[in-house]
Amino acid sequence: MKKLYTLLSLVVLSFAVNAQCTDLFFSEYVEGTSNNKALEIYNPTSSAIDLSNYAVIRMNNGKTTSPDTFRMNGMLASEAVYIIANSQADAAILALADTTGSATFYNGDDALTLANITLSTVVDLFGVPGVDPGSAWTWVSGATNNSTLVRNYSVQSGVATWDTLEWVSSTIDDFSNLGSHSSACYPPKATEPAAAVDNPTQEAVDVISIYSQSYTDPATVNYYPGWGQTTQYADFVIGTDSMIKYSSLNYQGIDFDASQIDASSMEMLHIDIWTADVDDIEIFPISRASGEKAVKRTLTAGQWNSFDIPLSEYTSQGLSMSDIFQFKFDNTGASRGTGTIFIDNMYLWKEPTLVYTAADIADIIMLDADLAPTNEGTLYEITGVVYGVDLDGNAGLSFTIIDETAGMNIFNFNDVDDYVVTEGDEITVKGKIDFFNGLLELFADSIKVNSQNNTLKAPTLVSAPSEATESDFITLEKVWVTNDTITVWPNNGNVELTNEDMDTFQIRIDRDIPGIVGMPVEFDTMTITGIGGQFDNRAPYNEGYQIFPRGLSDIAEWVDLSSVREIAVQTSVYPNPANNNLTVAGATKWDNFVVYSIMGSEVSAGTLNNNNLSVSNLENGTYIIKLVAGEQVGVARFVVNK
Repeated sequence: MKKLYTLLSLVVLSFAVNAQCTDLFFSEYVEGTSNNKALEIYNPTSSAIDLSNYAVIRMNNGKTTSPDTFRMNGMLASEAVYIIANSQADAAILALADTTGSATFYNGDDALTLANITLSTVVDLFGVPGVDPGSAWTWVSGATNNSTLVRNYSVQSGVATWDTLEWVSSTIDDFSNLGSHSSACYPPKATEPAAAVDNPTQEAVDVISIYSQSYTDPATVNYYPGWGQTTQYADFVIGTDSMIKYSSLNYQGIDFDASQIDASSMEMLHIDIWTADVDDIEIFPISRASGEKAVKRTLTAGQWNSFDIPLSEYTSQGLSMSDIFQFKFDNTGASRGTGTIFIDNMYLWKEPTLVYTAADIADIIMLDADLAPTNEGTLYEITGVVYGVDLDGNAGLSFTIIDETAGMNIFNFNDVDDYVVTEGDEITVKGKIDFFNGLLELFADSIKVNSQNNTLKAPTLVSAPSEATESDFITLEKVWVTNDTITVWPNNGNVELTNEDMDTFQIRIDRDIPGIVGMPVEFDTMTITGIGGQFDNRAPYNEGYQIFPRGLSDIAEWVDLSSVREIAVQTSVYPNPANNNLTVAGATKWDNFVVYSIMGSEVSAGTLNNNNLSVSNLENGTYIIKLVAGEQVGVARFVVNK
C-alpha cells in the first residue's frame, strides 16, 4: 500500500500539460442504480495507445491517502473507447464493457484520476481530489450521483482542474451513449448524405417545380448544360429518392431550353442542399429581360440545409420573376472547383389558397362533453352584425358578431384589414375556430364590411349568464353586487353579481368599454344589458360565465313595472308603431312622462307638449310609457319602427 501511495504522490504533483487530442481522457461516467456503474475512457489521438501505461486512481470521500489504483491493459485504437464496469452492473453495461474492476466502486462523492503511471503524470480528473462534497458534487444542470455524465463534443483533452461545464448530464441508468464517443478531434467525415431529406408538404397547386420527385418538373429542363464549367453531374439515389450531385463545383446552371417559367405569383424559392465541404453558395434565377441576381446562403456541412428564400430578395434587386429561363449556382468559398453539393426539392411556392366553408354561426358551434370545440382549426366564413366594442385595445381585435342563429367572438392578436370595430356593421369574417378559456372564437384572417347602421336585435332576457348566452346579446334583470364594499366600477376587472335565485356570475368591466371605468355603482338593484362571455381555464368549461356591458348606459336601475301597471290608468297612444313623434289620446292633459325599455330600464324622460313627445332618439323595439298629471298616472305600450 505504501508503494501505491508513493506513486499517487508523484502523480498528483505532476500534471501533464497535453496538447489537444494527444492523450486519453474520461468521456463518460455512469453512476446509476445499485451497481450500475461504468467509466468510459476515450482515445482522441490518431494512433493506438498502450493502456498498460495508464491507471485509474480512485480517492474515496475526499481522502488523499490509501487510494485505489486500477491498472489497464491492451491497446486502445484511435477514436475508440475503453469501458470499465462494475461486475454486478446491468447486462446492457456488461455487454459493452472491456473489463470490470474496482475503479467503479464509487458513489458520486469519490474523485477519479486518469494517470500515466509510466511518466508519473495526471492526464485527466473527475471530481476534486482531497475534497469531500458530501453525497455528490452538484451544479445547476447535473450531479455526480444518480446520473450519467457525458463529456462535451468540444472537449479535446483532459483537465488539471475539474470543470463541470465540460459534462452533459443525463438521467439515471441512461446507457444509450456508452460504447462510443465523438469529439471535435475527429468531426464526422461523411462525404455524402446517408438519408434523404423530408418530402415537401406544399400542395402541388401552389408549386412550380424545378427538381423534385414530389411534383412534376418542367418537361424541357436540362440540369447539366455545357457552360464551360468544371462541375461534374450525376444522379445520386438513396432508397427510392433521387437527387442531383454536383461535384468539383465551381459554377453550374439549370436551363429550361426555349421555355421559361412565370413565377410572378410565387413567394418563395425552396431548395435542399447537402454538402461536406462547400461553405457558401450563391443561387441565381436568370430572367430573359432583367438578367441574373444572386442571393447567398451559408451551408452547414454534414446535414441537409433547407432554405426558403423570399423572392423579394431577388425582386428588390430588380429581377423580373415572370420570365425565368435559367438558374445558376456559384461556389464562392475555398472549395471552389473541388467541393460537392447534393440538391433535392428545388421549387418555387406560395402560401396556400385557403378554402373557407360559409356557414351560419350556429352550425359551426360543435362542442364535446367538456364544452370544448371538436372543430378547432377548421376554416369558416361567417356573416353577422357587430355588437359592442373592441375589447382588445389598440393592437388586435376582440369583439362579437351575431347572425340570426347565434353569436361568435372574433379575435386576432393584430388588426385585420384595418377594420375599426363599429356596432351595427354587418361584416363577413373568414378565419379558423379557436378557443380561449372556455370562449369559442373565430381567429380572423380577413374582415369585409357589407353595410353599416344595421338594427340590433332585442336583447334576450335571462336570469343568469350560461353556455347558452355566450356571445349573445342579453339582459339580466333584478341583479345586484354581492360585495357591498365595491362602490366604483373597476379598471379591467370582474365584479360578482347575484339574483333572486342566488346564482353568482361576473360582470366584466373591460378598460376598453367607454365611460364606465371608475364610475360609481349607482344602483342597489340593476338591469344590465350586454354581451355574454366566459373565462374558465380548465375542463369541463362550464363555469366563469360573464356579461360585458357596452357602456355605462347598459347598467340601469331595476324598476318594478308590475307596480306601475297596478296603479296606472291604461292609456292609448298613436301612431303605434311610431317612428318620430308619439301622441297620447284622450282628454287628459298629461304633464310628465318616463319611457322604459321592455326590460325595465329607463331610456327617456321629460315634459309633454300638448300630449306629444319625440321618440326619434329611441331604437327600434317595444317600450312602456308612464304618464303623470298631478296624482293621476297613465301607462301605455308602444312600438318604435323606423
